[in-house]
Amino acid sequence: MEIVETEKRSWAEQFQPYALGLLRMTAALLFWQHGAQKLFGWLGGEVVSAYSLRWFAGVLEFFFAPLLFVGFLTRPVAILLCGEMAVAYLTRHQPRAFWPIENQGVLALLYWAIFALLATAGPGWMAVDGLTLKEKERRGLAGILDRFYPAALTVLRITAAFLFWQFGARKMFGWFGGRLAQFPAKQWFAGILEVFGAPLIALGAITRPLAFLLSGEMAIAYWTSHFPRGHFWPIQNGGEASALFCFIYLFLATAGPGKLSIAGLLRRRLKVTGTASHEPAMHNK
Repeated sequence: MEIVETEKRSWAEQFQPYALGLLRMTAALLFWQHGAQKLFGWLGGEVVSAYSLRWFAGVLEFFFAPLLFVGFLTRPVAILLCGEMAVAYLTRHQPRAFWPIENQGVLALLYWAIFALLATAGPGWMAVDGLTLKEKERRGLAGILDRFYPAALTVLRITAAFLFWQFGARKMFGWFGGRLAQFPAKQWFAGILEVFGAPLIALGAITRPLAFLLSGEMAIAYWTSHFPRGHFWPIQNGGEASALFCFIYLFLATAGPGKLSIAGLLRRRLKVTGTASHEPAMHNK
């Protein structure tokens, strides 16, 4: 699928398929860990009861995440996993509290938004689908889902920003059961980026440079705060959300905010104004 909006591609847009592929593989690898915990008790998990709802969820996570990792049947698999995450959030997390950071539904919403994007955007870089199918020549399901890409990009951008802001509010205001970060601790600077950067991302303003900055922040957070805890797997060292945010923002740095954003509205306004300003001259000729 061609998911850039202009014929002339910027340097950032040229890296978009690579960022999309990295986001796909990261999400799939992390998602698989949840299935491994449920089905086999690996990675510090507990085996769930056979044929329970959580057991069936574990089957989806353990056996379908590898398909997503290699980019095979990406769109239908992403639709299936997106539905699973929607059900999981609405039945297990949302009834506990409104704010995802309090009802422990942050990961479910992040996966839901990522899978929705993959269902509409396709697999990106390094995918089996890319070797067997030519996206531009495809019809049917892919052609239908292509139309929803701008909406899925907007959902991913706003969802990530909404969740990210809550972590900043914890650090800067002590909300959601958090602890105030003290200047000049690194947590204080991280809180500043999260509280003020997330609303700009949600609105789609200066998205690319800001997303690149936040992606770097999450990479630093993972390698300095989570990885040193002694566990390689993010599901055990508490760095799963940081890893997902890192690659979501890396993708947004290459994809931009999309049409449904302040930047998109300004771009269309400028195009209309530019066309209108040229019409009298063309008419006079």
